[in-house]
Amino acid sequence: MLIAENTERRGESENDPIKKGKIAAFLKEYWEIKNNNNNISARQNDTQKTINDVADSIGENKRTTQRLIKLNDLIPEIQSLVSSGTLGTTAAEQLAYLTECEQQG
Repeated sequence: MLIAENTERRGESENDPIKKGKIAAFLKEYWEIKNNNNNISARQNDTQKTINDVADSIGENKRTTQRLIKLNDLIPEIQSLVSSGTLGTTAAEQLAYLTECEQQG
């Protein structure tokens, strides 16, 4: 959590969707947020956390946060293209639904 907060405070993740996606995925895992019939929630220290809390933590809306988390499914070569701004996040998200072999092909 401290890493995410420090990174956000320094603005390092602000321009890199891959870094932001990694932070969002970390928070989702840390808060043990699971998908339960479209009601995404978890309990952490008796406080219910949702994907909206993750979105607030990284300064994005819920849909953008979900999109950024999906970018973690990309192979490193495509992640580099997204980080450099060569490939947009919407197109990259679509590629993230492909298998690793399909992404390489």
